[in-house]
Amino acid sequence: MFSDFKAKADLERTGYKIKEKDLSLPEHEQISDQTYDDIRTFVKLSYSHEETVKALILTPVIVYVINQLNGKYSILYEVYIEADDDLKGRCDIIVSKVEDDDTNDTLGDKPLLVTEAKKKTVEEALSQCGAELIALHKLGKKAQYGVISTGDDWMFLEIFPEQQIVYQHHRKFYLSDLRRVANIMLNVLKV
Repeated sequence: MFSDFKAKADLERTGYKIKEKDLSLPEHEQISDQTYDDIRTFVKLSYSHEETVKALILTPVIVYVINQLNGKYSILYEVYIEADDDLKGRCDIIVSKVEDDDTNDTLGDKPLLVTEAKKKTVEEALSQCGAELIALHKLGKKAQYGVISTGDDWMFLEIFPEQQIVYQHHRKFYLSDLRRVANIMLNVLKV
């Protein structure tokens, strides 16, 4: 199960490694001041556990970011993925590009972003989010990025399946970086 991936050593059993580097995350100033203010309104609400982080922080950020785009996207909650006996479980949120012939309730062929909500630290979900990205690639899906958030802290991951590496961005982002986080997510979803 994905929730069994608690340490880097757990992920290494899949043949992948987690390494840290500057990912040169795609970022351009495109989030409007109004959107940024709306996102901050949700972030200011109190939160105390993963479900609240998912509902009151991750979801509004994703919705506001998607609203800036002219494509059709789906936001899927608690999606069950099974690539093999070890790489299976529920992903908190997957944002997927939806083609005209897809419905909004399916994973589709183009999942773009996997998100994991945590209560305490983003580090506690590095291996779990990495395992979710690996599972999607084994299923032929091309999700390239993952993001982990406690609401206060944010961490981005990127998978390089040909090298069997999941990189974590060399730095965390914080509430003061929320506009940057939203801009990165916006550009990730534009693919």
